[in-house]
Amino acid sequence: MERFDTLLEAAELSATRCTSWSFATSNDRYDVKGLLVLAETSDSEDPIDEDSFYVVSPAGAIGLCNDGEDIDWLFLSDAAPNEDLPLTYQAEPQIKFCSKCGSGAVLGARFCGQCGTAL
Repeated sequence: MERFDTLLEAAELSATRCTSWSFATSNDRYDVKGLLVLAETSDSEDPIDEDSFYVVSPAGAIGLCNDGEDIDWLFLSDAAPNEDLPLTYQAEPQIKFCSKCGSGAVLGARFCGQCGTAL
């Protein structure tokens, strides 16, 4: 799961994964444009504190981590309404190593930057 400091950044990624959302605690529904406008307004009027962050699920749901671990899911993806959403955030290691040459590789990289081996 990716994490973001602003709702707008989270919404921009989420918009690449689905095109409509339901608000978790009401019947409000959002399309891409509506979600992006809401996110931008929310960030400018009520930014989150420095210990909090947003997360985006693989299907595009958006959650808020107030204490860095517990996730309050805000926007549920209509593309996968039954997605199994975690209740807590667990950071993934930011660096892994190439199995061939041992060089550090950025998480998400497909090939080793040193030797070119597929990761």
